Amino acid sequence: MEYRKLISFGKNSFVISLPKAWISQNKLEKGDLIYLEEEGQSLRLRIKESEKPVEEKTASIVIDGKSPQAIQREVIATYVQNYPKIILKGNEIKSSVKELQGIIQNLIALEIMEQTSDSIIARDFLNMDTVSVDELLRKMDIVTRTMFKEMCNIFTEDNYENLNDRDTDVNRLYFLLYRAILYNLENPTKAMKNLKMTGKDLLKINFLAFYVEATADEVRRVARFSHKLKITPAKQKQLESYFKKMRDLYMDTMKAALAKDIKGALALADHKRSCDRDLKDIEDPKIPELNYVVSRLQRMTSLVHNMGRIVYTLG
Repeated sequence: MEYRKLISFGKNSFVISLPKAWISQNKLEKGDLIYLEEEGQSLRLRIKESEKPVEEKTASIVIDGKSPQAIQREVIATYVQNYPKIILKGNEIKSSVKELQGIIQNLIALEIMEQTSDSIIARDFLNMDTVSVDELLRKMDIVTRTMFKEMCNIFTEDNYENLNDRDTDVNRLYFLLYRAILYNLENPTKAMKNLKMTGKDLLKINFLAFYVEATADEVRRVARFSHKLKITPAKQKQLESYFKKMRDLYMDTMKAALAKDIKGALALADHKRSCDRDLKDIEDPKIPELNYVVSRLQRMTSLVHNMGRIVYTLG
């Protein structure tokens, strides 16, 4: 909170100075109108909407000579930077059309509006003022919980393909959330009005979403390699026990995060040592494939631990 001194101006008015950073951020100049709205003991400042037409941002991406992964990275980068119109160009459009369509369709609200032999035009009509980052985080959490459940049953159920699809859903939700975070950081006044969130709140949501998405990736990797393992029933039982332990730790950590339970998050941080000891017991130098699974579980454990750290450091 920042304090400003009230200054008497003439006989009937008072003046208060406004922070220069706020003026610059909202591109205000001398003579611009600012509206005042009374809310009980509070007074809200609102800038006048610009009457000048806003030029639509357009991103053009040349695809020739690029791998599908490189193209996907560029498309995602422009998507999260809130380009409402993305144009893919190149002589290789015709031969890569299915892959390019898949890249676009994997991003929420991005739709192909026009397609020719050498170009694809995609548009996004999403109103970012209506996107709730809190709701997107909760949706990511719900899908990730389901992935943990499927990982726990990987030795008894053939569910890897379903799990892989769910990981894609988590990615799609994360890209939209990341995009919404950037939008609201660039428009802090709208963030307070629409989301009731400060920059610190947005930072916390962004970190939590990052760790949820990364955790979901590790769940997918662990499941992919675990269901191919050739191990003894005893070793399999050890893994299944650890899967359930990680599932419960993740769920308890997210519960603490959503409830802003700092004490709960601090208590959960103590679990990491026992997790590390359990993984040491599971390792077997004679089974490299098993040790790869253990390494992914170690990273998963660190990600969930760091998620809890966000709760008790950012509140």
